[in-house]
Amino acid sequence: MVPKLTLLVLLSAACAARADLDLTPSVVTQVLDKTPVSHVAFHDGSTEIDYDPPRGWICEGSHDSAALSIPGYSEARAFIFSASKLRVPALDDKAEALFIEKPALLGLPKGAKDIVLTAFTLNPLVIDSHSTLEIQMTYSFFGQKCERSLMLCDRKGAEVSFVLDCLAPDFARLAPAFRRSLYTIGNL
Repeated sequence: MVPKLTLLVLLSAACAARADLDLTPSVVTQVLDKTPVSHVAFHDGSTEIDYDPPRGWICEGSHDSAALSIPGYSEARAFIFSASKLRVPALDDKAEALFIEKPALLGLPKGAKDIVLTAFTLNPLVIDSHSTLEIQMTYSFFGQKCERSLMLCDRKGAEVSFVLDCLAPDFARLAPAFRRSLYTIGNL
């Protein structure tokens, strides 16, 4: 039997080591060369994680997720999610087979049909030295053709995922803007 004090120390160490990313956004404004510049900030304890959403996109959220609404695109949505572990064992070339075998891992809406993985890219961008995996797919939902980009980021065994989901005709315009915004993430 483990003494209570030892157990308490081990639990405290495990909790301290666990990243507690809070995706509740706050707006931070800095003055650079007499010009106010604003960005969104998330927090991990006392560490501020910087993020610049695409111009005009509105960021709202709670502890485990941030949602971006896109003016002019009522059927489009983007999200940032935080989870305590990766949905696949590793972000590597073996993950593609897992997503094909278990499409529920893609997080598509219930009722999605005709799912086709169109791209599977390891490390399309590295976010603060964290590995990433991007899966792009098409699917139909209530008769409409949709596209989704799902980018997974391995944050020391925890997962941060970035999702863009929209009607297929809008994807070519919205995906590059969302991807560019991911380059702005700092201190993740």
